[in-house]
Amino acid sequence: MKSIQTVINSTQVGALANERTNKQPSAMDMAIVDSVFIKLRVLFPVGAPKDVDEKLHKGEWLKTLALQGVRSTEQVQMGLNRARREQGDRQFWPSPRQFATWCQPTAGDYGLPDLDSAYREAKRHYHNLAGHKWSHDVVGLAVRECGSWLFATGLEKDVLTMFTRQYQILCRKYGKGELIDVELPKALPTRANRRIEPNEGRASLAKFRRDLGLRSPADE
Repeated sequence: MKSIQTVINSTQVGALANERTNKQPSAMDMAIVDSVFIKLRVLFPVGAPKDVDEKLHKGEWLKTLALQGVRSTEQVQMGLNRARREQGDRQFWPSPRQFATWCQPTAGDYGLPDLDSAYREAKRHYHNLAGHKWSHDVVGLAVRECGSWLFATGLEKDVLTMFTRQYQILCRKYGKGELIDVELPKALPTRANRRIEPNEGRASLAKFRRDLGLRSPADE
């Protein structure tokens, strides 16, 4: 398995200039991205980088893939397969972050409910975390991490954003074997059972929006 680890070491986001190393991507790293660009030009011909700008684009793709955790040829192949299989008649060139998303396993790859199904179930049964028979414990765990207060009072976009984030994190942990034996508690944990005062809830929701860069209703 060939790694793109050299790119991870070459640039540290947020690091001071004098703290960055001078390591360069390996020939194999560059060959991987070269191959990806050749294939994507066929799949997505509209908006592909111009030849004169291709070197700059490839450098950014290498950094983005590394920082998004895409570190092997197997992951890159998964991204290409998903691009072929799921994108239909799409013609426009993807961003490096979009391609990195395609390189990551989905919930279905782990035998878990897809995000839409999990979210619908969460919306219907968030108020009965311990009593509902979840399609998979990972769905219930994502609900627990979000908190029933958010489901009950939050804006739809906030609830969906938070649930998506928590579910994806838990799916990755499950895929790595970190949640193999996990079971939902028979009762809610103390922090979830505690009554949350309205002011506290509004403050938590405001912090959540700030952390994710979301606009508050007053800004719209």
